[in-house]
Amino acid sequence: MSRARPFPLHAGVAEVTAVVDLTPAMRRFTLAAEAFSGPGIEQPGEIITLGWPLNGEALVLPELGWRFPEGTPAAHWRNYTVRSFAPERATLDVDFFLHGPLGHASAWAETARPGATVGFAGPRVHWEPDPEAGWTLLAADETGLPALLAIAEALPAGHRTVALAEVAGEQERQPLVSPADLELHWVSREGRAPGSTGVLLERLRALELPDGRGQAWGGGEALAMRDLRRHLQASRPGLDGSLRLLGYWKHDRTPADVY
Repeated sequence: MSRARPFPLHAGVAEVTAVVDLTPAMRRFTLAAEAFSGPGIEQPGEIITLGWPLNGEALVLPELGWRFPEGTPAAHWRNYTVRSFAPERATLDVDFFLHGPLGHASAWAETARPGATVGFAGPRVHWEPDPEAGWTLLAADETGLPALLAIAEALPAGHRTVALAEVAGEQERQPLVSPADLELHWVSREGRAPGSTGVLLERLRALELPDGRGQAWGGGEALAMRDLRRHLQASRPGLDGSLRLLGYWKHDRTPADVY
């Protein structure tokens, strides 16, 4: 297990130094900040919280324990996966799923170019491998895809792995090189809206997972992740202590108490 560490370990303002479109709907931002020369990242798929000021106010950075001074103006903070990092250049890469200017972060990602700035705080672990697990299941939609890819790249050589990656269509596939014994399924929604299908659960039900002790990680729409969790709890009760299926976002039809 990763050692306990302060949160946020770092907080500051980063500058965009590069922007690359990986697919029609996935855009990579390279962010630079002095803190990234020693980011404290211990596991693949860690998250960093990015922040934008609102209503023309100055952005106030969080203190330890995610505390803010009294009277701090509202800001927009959202969690993103650290896709990769380069301490020698004091940079890290964050991939944004482009789904239109429907929120502050999405609107920023549509127009931000090198020289733009964004607040940051973190990092925080979202995946910790079980050293006793003989196999791994990974599942994600586009919001969890950067973490899924980062985790798969870091798994041990020959480690049996099944990965389910939900995307809009064939054009959203990304290359993946992993030392693991990887069975990667690109699960297409065939152009349907995110959060509107059960394609991940359908594909999972059709799979024959390995025997023995395993671990499972997922990130995506909250109701979809709940359904995957319930299926695995019922079909593979031995996995229950090694299930980490995270709701990264909620469809507007998803009940508020689903997480």
